[in-house]
Amino acid sequence: MEPFMDAYLSIDRRQRGWITEKDLENYVQRNKLDPSMITRWSELFDAEGTGRITLEKFCEVLGLKLADIQKRREEHGPATLHPDIKVIWENMALTDQIILGEETIQEFKSISTEEDLTRLSESLKSFADRQLGGVWQVVIVDGSYWTTQTFLPNMAFQFELYGRAYLFWQTAEDEPNIIKT
Repeated sequence: MEPFMDAYLSIDRRQRGWITEKDLENYVQRNKLDPSMITRWSELFDAEGTGRITLEKFCEVLGLKLADIQKRREEHGPATLHPDIKVIWENMALTDQIILGEETIQEFKSISTEEDLTRLSESLKSFADRQLGGVWQVVIVDGSYWTTQTFLPNMAFQFELYGRAYLFWQTAEDEPNIIKT
């Protein structure tokens, strides 16, 4: 059962006590796993079709004790940022910083030209919108910068990675309604 526990804990990086199908999709993609895992887990752990797999239901189906999962989480130790990430400024939960930092490192691997940076910025914004919810702004800076920004409480993170600064901040909790005339 340890591989199942480790997988669940890896997917629930924010330690919410539940995961979504989107969380599963991101995990499968990030770890290059068989996409059928998403369907299998949904059928096993979310038979009611709620869209969430709770830690309680996960334990119930596998015959695990909630205390065992919590102990396993503690054994993994406190979550930390990747050592290549240098925090410039943060007003965000560490678990969310880790999510954004890991995704930036993963996406950075596909960069081969300066033009790819536009795609990287778009991809990171889309990821933040999906994974953390709301509406995010993402800026990638090569060199010095000064910024003043308005953001939702506990939803801003700036860090340096591989010689560039990455700025993330959430400006709204919901997608704006765009009215076309």
